[in-house]
Amino acid sequence: MREKQKKIKEKVVLFPGVVEKLVAKGMEALKQKSFSDAFSFFDQALQIEPDHPQARFGLALSLIEQARLEEAKEVTEQMLKEDVGNYYDILQVHISLLVQLGEYDEVVTMLEGIMTEEKLPANLAESFYHLLHFSRQMVDDGTQVEIDIDIKQPPEEVLNMLYNGTVEKQWLAIQMLGKLPASVFMETVKQYLMTDQFDPVLKSIILQQLKEKNVIGDIEIHKFGKVIHINISELEDVYHEEFGQNTIKLVAEQLENDNPSLFEVVTQLWWHYLFAIYPISPEPLQPSLWAAAVHRTGIEMAGIDFDDYNLANKYNVDKEEMVVCSEGILKIENETYKGIT
Repeated sequence: MREKQKKIKEKVVLFPGVVEKLVAKGMEALKQKSFSDAFSFFDQALQIEPDHPQARFGLALSLIEQARLEEAKEVTEQMLKEDVGNYYDILQVHISLLVQLGEYDEVVTMLEGIMTEEKLPANLAESFYHLLHFSRQMVDDGTQVEIDIDIKQPPEEVLNMLYNGTVEKQWLAIQMLGKLPASVFMETVKQYLMTDQFDPVLKSIILQQLKEKNVIGDIEIHKFGKVIHINISELEDVYHEEFGQNTIKLVAEQLENDNPSLFEVVTQLWWHYLFAIYPISPEPLQPSLWAAAVHRTGIEMAGIDFDDYNLANKYNVDKEEMVVCSEGILKIENETYKGIT
């Protein structure tokens, strides 16, 4: 062991910056979905520099992608204890792991303690609140379902959660079903995607998982009164990323410096809207119009006085079109699931 450590130290001297190169390779492997390669790069980096924050976090992410959740939980738990890396990024992943592993008591204990002692960032507070509420429900209900990743047919309890449970239990069922082979997952969720009554955001989560699993084939989705037929391989990796970013840039010019807290709220509102309607595109694809609309929705929700004509003029868009788009965003915000996305 000492000889191995000596060799590692010699490498550090001979090859300065090797850790950063390994971490960069690990991050690139994650993007390319080469998760075992990513794990190898991060592991090599940690052999040289055991406390490297990004390497440890990357190791956790690569373990998650390989469905090695218990191991990933150990990594994030240790990072939180040692205060290594970005606390809130790690906390988010750790809480998500606890939920996926069904350790709801631990989620409740952690979140109750955190919410009592700390002022959470605005972008996390609502999500953590919903997770806490969801975990309390699961503890009270005594819900505990294990799922075998090699089975050909999901357990009846999970199917019942998906098709008859509360929106929180549907979300949990989707997370559990996502561990199954791609073909089994695909067959299980087909009817869910085709049923109007189910939440559009949860359908978007399913579409993301289908894309990540590299499922090949066409699928039918019912959303907002529309029937969409799409080839899964043609789905965007990130929903309307370029259009969404261009829209937010225009909002930033109006809000980021003058009212950063409102800008943060509007940003969340915008990405939630795009995620809810995915894979439908906003119409028309005019960033200035949607920037004005989401700005209007944000200040209306915040109870701030505004004048439609002045706001439309700021973005050089038609007032009536802005109002219609804004009302559409608000409707979706009020009617779709916002707890865990």
